[in-house]
Amino acid sequence: EACYVDTVELTLDNIVEIVTYADPKNLALLKEHCMDFLSSANKIEAAEKVSFDDMPSRLVKDLMVAFARREGEGLSEGGALSTMRVSQLRKLAHEKGLSVDGSREMLIEAIRDGEEGGETEA
Repeated sequence: EACYVDTVELTLDNIVEIVTYADPKNLALLKEHCMDFLSSANKIEAAEKVSFDDMPSRLVKDLMVAFARREGEGLSEGGALSTMRVSQLRKLAHEKGLSVDGSREMLIEAIRDGEEGGETEA
């Protein structure tokens, strides 16, 4: 997946096709790459060229995270996990001995569960 993300050429013409391919296959890095592309694109041009009708509504959250990360929002303690990149979440999960597979939401949930479990054991 990481090799594909490095080589795929995203455009406003193909973004919906690629993100809707990545979503059901749980390709978190590819989804994140698409959302980063959209968050950095010209907003007016994106609004005119991209048919968001074909994009699953659940991806709006991923897009908002990309915007927040780009603008430096959510970097407080509570929002830190929410704005971390998938690669950062996977590294953190690995360091805690957790599974590194899954979506952004699954990684965040596993890390939070691991932290809560660690607090109750201490």
